[in-house]
Amino acid sequence: MVRFSPLPSRHCPRAALFSTLLAATLLAPAVPLAAAETPLAPWRPFLERVLSDHPRAALAERGLEQARAEADSLAQPLYNPEIGSSGEYTRSPSGNDSSGGNTLKTVVEVSLTTDFGVKQESRRLIGERGIDVARAASAGERLKLAGEALAGLARFQGAHRQERLAARQEQAMHAFLSLAERLHRAGDSSAADLALARLALADVARLHADARIELVQAREALRGLCACTPDELPGLPDPLAPDRLIGGTEAGLDDLPEVQTSRARVETARADLRLARDERMPDPTFRLGGGQDGGGTVVTFGVSLPIPVLNSGSARVTTAGRTLATAEAAEQAARRVAQTEIATSRAAATEAWRGWQSWQEQAGQPVEQHMLLLERLWVGRELSATDYFVQMRETIRAAQQGAELWTRAWTTLADGLRAANRIDSVVGL
Repeated sequence: MVRFSPLPSRHCPRAALFSTLLAATLLAPAVPLAAAETPLAPWRPFLERVLSDHPRAALAERGLEQARAEADSLAQPLYNPEIGSSGEYTRSPSGNDSSGGNTLKTVVEVSLTTDFGVKQESRRLIGERGIDVARAASAGERLKLAGEALAGLARFQGAHRQERLAARQEQAMHAFLSLAERLHRAGDSSAADLALARLALADVARLHADARIELVQAREALRGLCACTPDELPGLPDPLAPDRLIGGTEAGLDDLPEVQTSRARVETARADLRLARDERMPDPTFRLGGGQDGGGTVVTFGVSLPIPVLNSGSARVTTAGRTLATAEAAEQAARRVAQTEIATSRAAATEAWRGWQSWQEQAGQPVEQHMLLLERLWVGRELSATDYFVQMRETIRAAQQGAELWTRAWTTLADGLRAANRIDSVVGL
């Protein structure tokens, strides 16, 4: 993902600074990123597929192509030359001197209205700024897609963990019920234990059904993003620490697509204000022609100039000025929103990662070993049926909470990376 910087206006010093920075970035030699700097490099093909195949990415690219076409249209000359012909027939009254007579005057005239390139240049600048807006919008849409894809992958794999735990719990309750039935037939278990086993199986079967539904929803949502087989994607590792990956709230704020979009709209409004001022200057029309007047040659020339009396253009200048002020306020608002979103998502990702780390330290023991231990204790009659069910349920619940924390840590990290425009850095796009 290439970070976009709006093309500068030669009339805007701030935009010229952006041009210098962009040129330095583009001319700098490419340096391969180290593996430590791209911890999610194995998922690069997945994200590249999303960014290349998803219709939203194609729509953003078409919008950029449309902006280029509109820029070409705006850069065209405003007026075309005109050609016209006129004739004048004069008939002298009868009885006049012989030196008179009937005469025919014909003239072919070419006229051209011109702005001397002033308005055309302003329109060209508006077209260039429109390309900047479309390019930033395209980069923003690609960033959103990448963030959604990474978060969707985490939700799918987290739902897969939840479904496996629910399936294992249902399997354990099936074994619990089978053993309770055998013990009841042998007279070693009460009817209450058998009823508890049946209720436990019904409860975990419902939980397993809910987990399967969530897994199907997460799988299809991810499939809709990548048009791939989600189960074939590599599994995400344990959540990564977000501090180094996301960065601070001020880092790279000018590189964010939403800020760049607002900045490009400011430059567009500034170019439109310049055009509005230029449009107050009337465009002269020059005429040149020639023809025949009887037996003589006629050459015509002239110039006309509109008189800005009924519409001086001042209202158009006022409107363009208000539009520029609004765009500048929108830029400041976009920067504030982006800064707040980075800070919020960074704090959320940090807390989610700490929650996952705490769970790992307190309850991260292998679930399967604990479940097998509980089964042996119950079979050995060292646990009652009620104690076995309660401890088994709490064991699975703790494991499910771990899966939820794992998912939350990854999804908040994905949101933070998207908000800070850092997905390309950690993936190596």
